[in-house]
Amino acid sequence: MQEKATQDWAKNLTPEQIAEYERQGMDMSEYKVIAEEHRAEQQRMADAVDLSMLDKFKATRTPEFINEVAKFNKISEKNKPKLESAALVYGKVVQAYSGLFKSDPKGNGAMVVVFALDDAHKYDREWLTKTAERIYELKREFQNQPKTGVEKFAKMLGVENNIIYSLTLGNAQDKKKSQYLPEDIRDLIRCIALDGGSFRLKVGNSLTGGAEAWCATYSFDEQKQLPFAKIPENRFVPLLITGEDSDDIQLIPPKYYTK
Repeated sequence: MQEKATQDWAKNLTPEQIAEYERQGMDMSEYKVIAEEHRAEQQRMADAVDLSMLDKFKATRTPEFINEVAKFNKISEKNKPKLESAALVYGKVVQAYSGLFKSDPKGNGAMVVVFALDDAHKYDREWLTKTAERIYELKREFQNQPKTGVEKFAKMLGVENNIIYSLTLGNAQDKKKSQYLPEDIRDLIRCIALDGGSFRLKVGNSLTGGAEAWCATYSFDEQKQLPFAKIPENRFVPLLITGEDSDDIQLIPPKYYTK
């Protein structure tokens, strides 16, 4: 156990941290090798993910592609035809369970992604990145809002985590604290900030400038559904959108966008 902890610590050392330890007189030669090998492996995995490999499937889909996506997502024969016309989009991760960023084929967890359905933005990685970053910033701002008097009183009474309080007074306080946000993104930011379960919500024009963008959750049964069993370094996960519900988001087998 101790050896594994040491290995994990060494893998995440930055060159600056190693240099600082060396200045303090520590022999970092062994740990430097571990860190460099880990960085090289991370870079290899990052370079292997190539979204351009999906270009040929954006307009038309081969029967092989349809069949493999259907099997990968456990889609019935009845619903398989939806995959032929489904929008292929790039999902940009806004936030996710921390374990999804580490390779673990048996791991699981949920992520929140933002994606666009209009032609001008659905493959615009720069725009998607900026939008995801802004959503996350707004979420953090909301979480850092001062507690209301009711919330302080509930904490003093020890009922702030009580389910009845959360669904009634607590929910009312969250809505009150979100009044500073544009009305068309209040529900979205509250939902993300408060871990509001499974959802798919339109991202308001105040944030998108008119793009048809959505923010949604996706839960992985197994991380092996992702390239190298983890969220890619660029935080993009390609998706097929087969409908308007939160369940209408399908994954694409990693082999189709991994070298």
